[in-house]
Amino acid sequence: MTNATENDSFSEVSAPHLGTPNSSGAHLDRRAALAMFGSGVVVSAISACSRGPSKPAPTPAATKTAPPVPSAAPDQGQTGVASREEIIANYQNVAPGEFGPDIPGIKVALPPGSTVAAITLDACGGPNGSGLDRQILDTLRYFQIPATLFINQRWAQEHPETMGELVDDTLFDIENHGTKHLPLSVDGQAVYGIEGTRSVGEVYDEIMGNQEYLRSEYGVQCQFFRPGTAFLDETSAQICLDLGLTPAGFSLNLDNGATLPAESVEERVTHFAGGDIGLGHFNIPSSGTGTGLARALPQLMERDIEFATLRQATR
Repeated sequence: MTNATENDSFSEVSAPHLGTPNSSGAHLDRRAALAMFGSGVVVSAISACSRGPSKPAPTPAATKTAPPVPSAAPDQGQTGVASREEIIANYQNVAPGEFGPDIPGIKVALPPGSTVAAITLDACGGPNGSGLDRQILDTLRYFQIPATLFINQRWAQEHPETMGELVDDTLFDIENHGTKHLPLSVDGQAVYGIEGTRSVGEVYDEIMGNQEYLRSEYGVQCQFFRPGTAFLDETSAQICLDLGLTPAGFSLNLDNGATLPAESVEERVTHFAGGDIGLGHFNIPSSGTGTGLARALPQLMERDIEFATLRQATR
């Protein structure tokens, strides 16, 4: 959410000695990958890969994860969804209720009994949030870990080529992170010095502006919505549901808005357990998120922690 470096190139995942097919066409297996991690080769190789040229990446052989589900839906508008006028009429006199990141009506963890966990990564957009941490995407692809990417409209507009690649990659699920990255409020409540939407109509615009943009530009029909800062009030959460979107929170904060050093990110990521929704960011390449994630994921694989996108984990 803060201090990004502008960079919209997207590197090849299979750098030399990092998931390169052998003579039989198989990629580096799990045992070899973990052995390489132990020697420090994987983290340095992924880092080197993230500085490489921008090329479409080959699809590595799948490891133990939930089956990928394409995020792109046919290019058609949402049907049966309330209009802006209907939403305003229904909610203009309704009190906002509680305001926060874990209010009633939002999904802060996966269904009870879930054995999988979900990595969710935000791209917030704007003057200080439109960078691209390629190391994170390289790491997830290398280990074949699915993730849910919450994309703000401003970020998508800055990275049209990368967006096309992410939408086409079935490892990733693209979801809605708002039009202007505002806290979602019917009366302008603020957090972290950021003023939220100020009316029911602005709540609708913040949700549906990006919803329609991602649908019309990339054929993506989002099913989840995360507001800017992850804060919203109870009425805004209900509006999300009326618009066919599940408000998505988190149970594990991985990087404090991409402000933590790699060591702290690594420590937090290793706390993942079945049922957790972890929140990180892939729009701040100067942060410690990429390196911390690359260090922590092999440890989770050793514990047989499995990951899924939010769609996979909740269907």
